[in-house]
Amino acid sequence: MFNTRFSELYLNNYSRMLRIAKVYIPEHEEAENIVHDVFVSVWEHRDHVLSMDNVEGYMAVSLKNRCLDYLKHLLHVAEYADHVTENQRHELTNKINSLNCYDAASSYDNEVINGAVRNAIEGLPPRCRQVFLYSRRDHLKNAEIAERMGISENTVEAQMTIAFRKLHAALSQYLPLTIKRMKKTAAPKKEACTVFPVERA
Repeated sequence: MFNTRFSELYLNNYSRMLRIAKVYIPEHEEAENIVHDVFVSVWEHRDHVLSMDNVEGYMAVSLKNRCLDYLKHLLHVAEYADHVTENQRHELTNKINSLNCYDAASSYDNEVINGAVRNAIEGLPPRCRQVFLYSRRDHLKNAEIAERMGISENTVEAQMTIAFRKLHAALSQYLPLTIKRMKKTAAPKKEACTVFPVERA
């Protein structure tokens, strides 16, 4: 049981965790080592960790802390190294401050959920998907969608009902967060902290 669960976690999360680590740790080999260390720790404490409700959130926090430890070590070494410039020390300090602001568990959960939502939307039938995107991405009214697609407003409403039913089924493990997110039309609030952007897959 643990072997299967661990393998799923590794396959589903390794690339995403490495991408996040490389935002703060540009050296590819070091970023890989940090991510591997997280998985090693998960396996060593598998009896406890794999029974958690939010293992991915735990791993995200662990990744953040290990990146912080590595950067703080580099900064400590840089304070006594003649070959390190003041700009390089300043850059390290900025990365540490940025990483301290990074809400690892929440941001990681959001990325996982966003990916699941994208996949679920892509899995909708073509016309249903187009109606849904016009409505939720482009914020068109039913009448505008009907005119643009050459269908009736009743058909638009029916397609939206189908879309939400299929998305509800596909995203059941993430509810209620995903359905709430897809129904929102307001722009998200800006975070108080500025963090380095994470490149999306």
